[in-house]
Amino acid sequence: MLSESFCSWLLLFSLALYTLGQSTSNDPIRGVNLGGWLVTEQWITPAVYQGTYANDEWHLCNQLGPKQCASTLRSHWSSFYVRDDLVAIRSAGLNRIRIPIGYWAVDLLPYEPYVSGQYPYLIRAVQWAGELGLSVIIDLHGAPGSQNGQDNSGLIGPVLFPSNASNVDRSLNVLRNLTEEFSSLVYNNTVIGVELLNEPRLSATFSMDQLKRFYTNGSAVVHDASTRSGFNVTIHDAFWGPQYWTNYNPSNAAASQPAQGLAIDTHQYYAFAPLNNLTAPQILQSICNISQLLKAPHSGIPPTVVGEWSLETGNSPVASSSDQNGNDNQARRTWFRLLAEAQMRAYSPTAEGQSSIGWIFWAWKTEYDIDTWSYRRGVADGWIPSIASNYSTYAFPVLANGCVDTTYNYTAPRKVGSAGMVSAGMLDSRLLALAALVCIAVAM
Repeated sequence: MLSESFCSWLLLFSLALYTLGQSTSNDPIRGVNLGGWLVTEQWITPAVYQGTYANDEWHLCNQLGPKQCASTLRSHWSSFYVRDDLVAIRSAGLNRIRIPIGYWAVDLLPYEPYVSGQYPYLIRAVQWAGELGLSVIIDLHGAPGSQNGQDNSGLIGPVLFPSNASNVDRSLNVLRNLTEEFSSLVYNNTVIGVELLNEPRLSATFSMDQLKRFYTNGSAVVHDASTRSGFNVTIHDAFWGPQYWTNYNPSNAAASQPAQGLAIDTHQYYAFAPLNNLTAPQILQSICNISQLLKAPHSGIPPTVVGEWSLETGNSPVASSSDQNGNDNQARRTWFRLLAEAQMRAYSPTAEGQSSIGWIFWAWKTEYDIDTWSYRRGVADGWIPSIASNYSTYAFPVLANGCVDTTYNYTAPRKVGSAGMVSAGMLDSRLLALAALVCIAVAM
């Protein structure tokens, strides 16, 4: 008969093995964006735009008028993200949410057609996140005049953000407001910081010098307005790459090391130019290259989060781009699994001294759960690991360089959403736990 001491050892060993795959307080960022919620985008929530010819929130409200637009958007704000969504996010092994918001939630002028009212919903989401153990970054997604001329800024058209001081001053006022509110101790450190500006698009009329001046002023505003220490500033890399920002300090252009309390946000998409024409092997190599860049020890690159990425390749999203007709065959789902894990691993740190701090997927969901853009659909249908914080739920092994082994023999299950193949780590932990329980029962 097996001894009790051996059984106890086996049980402890199995628990230790399982624990290795679980989340800890020192985990990298693993998160999702609450996209299409407090800043709407037609392709994410086409029902909000139904019956109109608008393709951004400015024109939506301009067409509907303030009363009807307020009613339409309040219905959307109150229903598109609810507490159960955040519960599901936490259950998926995620620990961070990024919440985009437009300037008009805080600073709205009479001539602007937008409607406000988003703030109470933002507060409620932060409170839910705190209750569930999720941390939050609040992202200024739309600035006055638009910083990129795209729908995600609220207004498609010319980039007029840098065209006058008023746009900049209003943006700084919004950042001050958000910081004063969400750095308050009443939120129990749930909000870790703010992102100064999402995806600024530089051009002949919007220079890097102008952007850096805004980052300098924005960083100063956030640090001055914060009611607690450790409230961080995040800046977008303006698509120049994290390496451009090596040793960046917004208050000291001659700095020899990055500023404290500063993070870089880089967006890695294969749906948009110039990376939308790559082959599958080229995409995987590109992902591995980013991994190597962010994992280089003591590079001087500030802490960097991949704040947006997806599983879409080759095509920009539109409201009709959903694959909802059973098109996700076995080969496509196999590719999705490889692409998801390649990025989840590549954007996560593996050692101290790396600039990599984690990732935030775009987005948790879309109205029709587009397969390449909906994290929750990927989990439900089996091409995203069920528990992001538990590596035993991943399928692909990782090479010594921190990139996934793309030659590993994995095929998605025949049926969508079925458990299919489990990783060796997952199998080992389950078998050991079962063996330990049987062992204890026999010993008794």
